[in-house]
Amino acid sequence: MGLFIIAFIAFAIGIVLILLLKNVSPPPPQELIQFDNPGDKPAYLLDREAFKEKCLEFLGKFDLEYKHSIWANEHELEIDMLDETPVVGGKYLALCIFEPLHQQVDLFKVKGFLDSVKGEGAARGIVITTGYFSNDAQKAIEEDPVELVNVVSFLNYLKKFDIY
Repeated sequence: MGLFIIAFIAFAIGIVLILLLKNVSPPPPQELIQFDNPGDKPAYLLDREAFKEKCLEFLGKFDLEYKHSIWANEHELEIDMLDETPVVGGKYLALCIFEPLHQQVDLFKVKGFLDSVKGEGAARGIVITTGYFSNDAQKAIEEDPVELVNVVSFLNYLKKFDIY
């Protein structure tokens, strides 16, 4: 009887230790962007057609040849591109999300895009948004061929490439 009690206590302690291991510190908070005046906000963060043009200009800086694009709905632009660089080139897909719900792109949207990238045999995918990505979405693609570009990164890239 004592053997069963010792085994049960060891099992309970093991479960408690496993639960404690999962309590890791959360990822650092995302840098938020704020404008002093509403008029300071760039037009491409307010108008979806201007956003489309800025996304195409941004992607063009990576020597990606534009093939075509389509608005999947009021907020999502799908772009098909091609990199003709030998060996490392290939098909690239981009998803540009204008004004996501609650200014956040969730895990399901990113995973769905990742499935599209893999399903179409694309070399890489890029998700650009005027919002931010949930922590789950950021963690989910760490090993996958998808880049996430939130509004802060997007503005920083535009400034870096002198297309702000």
